[in-house]
Amino acid sequence: MFKLTAEKYETCLLAYRMNNMKLQHQVLRELSRAAAEAGRPGIAIPSVDLNYVTKRTGSRAGALKAIQRLVKSEQILSIRKDLLVLPDATGLLRIDLVDVIDAIAPRPYLITAGRALEHHHLSDQHSFGIIVLVPREVQKISWRGQTAAFMVTKPSKIWGWKSGHRHHYAEPARAIVDALNHPRYGVSLAQVLDALLLGAKKDSRLFDSLLKTVVRLDSKATARRTGLIVERLFGPERAEPYRQLIGENRNPVLLRPRGRDNGPLDLSWRVKVNAIVQPERSSV
Repeated sequence: MFKLTAEKYETCLLAYRMNNMKLQHQVLRELSRAAAEAGRPGIAIPSVDLNYVTKRTGSRAGALKAIQRLVKSEQILSIRKDLLVLPDATGLLRIDLVDVIDAIAPRPYLITAGRALEHHHLSDQHSFGIIVLVPREVQKISWRGQTAAFMVTKPSKIWGWKSGHRHHYAEPARAIVDALNHPRYGVSLAQVLDALLLGAKKDSRLFDSLLKTVVRLDSKATARRTGLIVERLFGPERAEPYRQLIGENRNPVLLRPRGRDNGPLDLSWRVKVNAIVQPERSSV
């Protein structure tokens, strides 16, 4: 009967570990290549990338076990089932939540409201919650203290990012109007006013973009809210183009939807002003 000596056992164990490490390095390298070729560098989706890895390692089961060991040793991180963050060439995990969004969000998608305003330097308040408009349901996702909430919207309503950019941040006018229309996106009215004032100060073309955005959204309630805000911040001449968009219905809309139904009624715009129209930063 063959007897395994302690020395031979240690030699076999070392060889086994070395083979495992070699396979793990190979799997990590091939996962990174697959992710990069798919246009999501640093983010692996095993159900999609495993075929690529298997062709180069020769064993699907071995590759899966290697991935499990890499996750267990925290060389790669699992955000959720079938979604992994990979280290860069220096071994660091540099992926941001917007990179994850770009990897998993169905097209078209739009990052809007607070994070878009921050991206365009129209808000100095960091948004830990990111609002993403998508054409079909996506599970909420969290990464490094930030959360992305996906709002299902008709594809025809998902537009307004700068073409050629990997991350689909809403342009300033779209982000401002979305934040004004949807308080649940987490942007206060004062922040909206600050963003509008600052954006107009940086580029007067924002007025044209804002009007085009309201026209394209084709919402009389949106036209009323935006017209009232533009008039109070910039005067009646700037607000005049919105008057032909507000419709004939006499029933007022709330300045802040889903807010309390109180406050003075602006008869001109047919808006119940249920919030204080006052910027936070008087220096803007």
